[in-house]
Amino acid sequence: MGLVYGVYAPNAPNLIAPEVFGDMGEATAKALRALDITDRIRPDAILVATPHWVSRGPFLVQASARPKQIYDFSGFPGKLYEVRYAPPGDPELARRIVDEGRRRHLDVTTTEEWGLDHGAWATLVNLVPRADIPTVPLSIAPLPAEEHLAWGEAIGAAIAKSEKRIALVSTGSITHRLDRFDPSSSAPWPEAERIEKEIVDLILSRQYKDLANFDPVRWAIVAPEGDLAPLFILAGALGSAFNPRLVLTEQAFGSVSLTTIEFLRE
Repeated sequence: MGLVYGVYAPNAPNLIAPEVFGDMGEATAKALRALDITDRIRPDAILVATPHWVSRGPFLVQASARPKQIYDFSGFPGKLYEVRYAPPGDPELARRIVDEGRRRHLDVTTTEEWGLDHGAWATLVNLVPRADIPTVPLSIAPLPAEEHLAWGEAIGAAIAKSEKRIALVSTGSITHRLDRFDPSSSAPWPEAERIEKEIVDLILSRQYKDLANFDPVRWAIVAPEGDLAPLFILAGALGSAFNPRLVLTEQAFGSVSLTTIEFLRE
């Protein structure tokens, strides 16, 4: 079956337990749960690309049988540290992806270091709450969008002939200005909302090359998390066979957007 589903979704810590943040992000958490990936899509495995795992050398694919959960945040309410999310891994799938990347002369390897950082599990705890689907984390790298598109293409090719149904989850926020972060603010930021809409429109029309060449001045205003590298991986893997759909956009803390876009095969 190969790749059957893709989704770009936020990973903000408040999605883990919106009630301890004054319900900020509850609409997004609810929308993620309503996607019902487990029963609606029925994936046999999940690949997850997060902006919080940045490899300084090659692209990395987590290949352990049980990826560890990482609490890579601090200063948040204690309830967040009580949440356990521990799905199995899929070492064979990880190796297949790396083999294809190497055939394409990409710098990529497996590792059993790292695991599921909150950029992965804060999203997956809503998308796949039972944590029972084998999950393989993917790193990004400090490389241009074109390199992540090529990495995504290798991933798509690696799993195209797989008998497994595989979903690819990429996470992050399009607007991610933490220097403006205000936990008490729900005020709109019109300039950022206009720029984000332009970015979302490019995604919905699958103009990923134009997105890779977006005006750097306006890009810097919204400061997309991880330069949208996980999204470019997703776009490369999906190719043109999937139709994007905007699920929800929510603003949080005066400086962060919670935008979810799912990709369904046409």
